[in-house]
Amino acid sequence: MLAELDQDYVSPLNNTLPPSTEYLFEWIEDLKQLQEIQRFRAQQFSEQFGIEFPQGLDQDLYDFGCEHAVLRDKDTREIVAYTRLKFFQGHELVHSYSANEFQIAEKLAHLDNVVEIGRTCVHTRYRSTKALSVLWLNLIPKVLWSMRAKYIIGCVSIRLEGNQARAYYTHQYLQNLPVEKTIDIQSQHAFQPQMPEYSFAQDEKIPKLFDVYLNLQAKLSQQAYYDTEFNCLDYFVFLEASQMARNFMLQKRRAERC
Repeated sequence: MLAELDQDYVSPLNNTLPPSTEYLFEWIEDLKQLQEIQRFRAQQFSEQFGIEFPQGLDQDLYDFGCEHAVLRDKDTREIVAYTRLKFFQGHELVHSYSANEFQIAEKLAHLDNVVEIGRTCVHTRYRSTKALSVLWLNLIPKVLWSMRAKYIIGCVSIRLEGNQARAYYTHQYLQNLPVEKTIDIQSQHAFQPQMPEYSFAQDEKIPKLFDVYLNLQAKLSQQAYYDTEFNCLDYFVFLEASQMARNFMLQKRRAERC
C-alpha cells in the first residue's frame, strides 16, 4: 500500500535537487531494525487511518521477504520515511501483497523482473519536506540497476472514513481516464463509493500521489479494492521501469546544471 499523502505530498520525481544532506538513507539489516520500522509504520498508519495495531507494531508475513528502506533525520536518527521492495518473476506474483487485492496472478504472469513497492509512509512532521523525494532518489538505482526491474507495481490508497467525498470524486476521475492511462486489472472485491450528499471544491481534486503516478505514465486500475483493515480504497498501479529511468536521468541532468 502506498499511503495517500494529500496536499503536503512532495513529488518524488519532480524535485531537481540532489539528495539532501539533512537525511541518512539505509537498508535495514536485522530484526531489531525491522521492529523499529514496524513501530514507525504503526504510528503513521494509526494517525492517518485511525486504526490500532497489536503491541503497537504493523506486522505482516511479507516483511520477512522484502528489502526495507528507511530515511532518517541526520541529527536525531529518527525514521522520517520508509518503504519496502519485493522482487518477483511473473509466475510468482500470486504471492505478492497486491495479489491479495487484485487479480494479477494470471494477468501479469508472463512478465519478468517485477518489483513491488509498498507500505510507504512518511512521518507527519516531514510530509511538507523533500524527505519522500530523497527516499525515492535513493531507491531508483537499486530498483533499476541492482534489481534490474522492468516493471513496478503496487497499490495507491485514499482514506475512506471521513473522506467519502474525495474518495468518490477520485474514483469518478479514474473512470474517465483515457484507455492508455488505465490497466485492465480487476479487484478481488470491487467497491463503488457512493456519491456524497454534499462536497467542497477541494474534494473534487484527486490526491497528488495519484497525479504523480499518472504523470510518470503509470497505469491505474479503475476498480477499487476496499481495504477493511485500513478503511481505505486501494487502486492497482503498474509502471514500466523505463519510464522511471527516463525521469531519473532527466532529473539528474537538471541537478548537475544547478
